[in-house]
Amino acid sequence: MLVRATSRISIMVIGLIGGWSSALYSIDAVGSSLISDKSSWRKWDLASGTSSNPYALAHFLLDGKIPPAQSLFDIYSNGRDDEGSRFSSGCVYSISMVEFESRWWSLSVTPSQKPEADSSSVLSSDDVVRANDGSLIMAISAHPVPGNWVKPATTGNFEIQLLISNNGSSDATSNPVMPTVQRVGC
Repeated sequence: MLVRATSRISIMVIGLIGGWSSALYSIDAVGSSLISDKSSWRKWDLASGTSSNPYALAHFLLDGKIPPAQSLFDIYSNGRDDEGSRFSSGCVYSISMVEFESRWWSLSVTPSQKPEADSSSVLSSDDVVRANDGSLIMAISAHPVPGNWVKPATTGNFEIQLLISNNGSSDATSNPVMPTVQRVGC
C-alpha cells in the first residue's frame, strides 16, 4: 500500500516537473524566432491574433515585465556573441551597429536567469555618441571603458535586449541590420 502511494506521488512529481519544463521551453521556442540562419538574434512576436502571442507575452510576464505594445516597438533578444558563445559578465564585448531607420531604440543588458529589481543596464539612441557616418560602437564590460559603455549588472551569463521604435509602421523595422557582437577578451 505504501509502495503504491509512493509511486503515484513520484509519478505526479515527475509529471509536474515535465509539464513545467515543457512550458518554459515552449515560451522561448514558440514566442520568438531567429531572424536569420546566420544570426543568434531572436524577434519576439507580440502581434495579437498570432499563435506565438501567448508565449511571447508569457516570456515578459514571467520576468516581471509588462510587454511593450506591438504597434509601437519591435523586440529582439540575443544571448550569444557572433561566434556562438554565451555572453558572460567576465568578458568584454564590442557591439557595432549602424543607425536604425526608427526614431528611437534602446539596448539593455539583463541577467539570463531570473532578473532582479534594478538589474538592467540600458543605452538608448538618445544617450550614445555616434561616428560621423552614423555608425556606433558600444562596449559591454564589468569595468569602465572609453566611449559608449554598458555594465552587465550581474555575475554569470546575460542577454541583450533591443527595442526598436517602429514609428507605427510595420515596414520601418521589418528587416533591420542587427548589431554585431564580438568578444574582445575575458
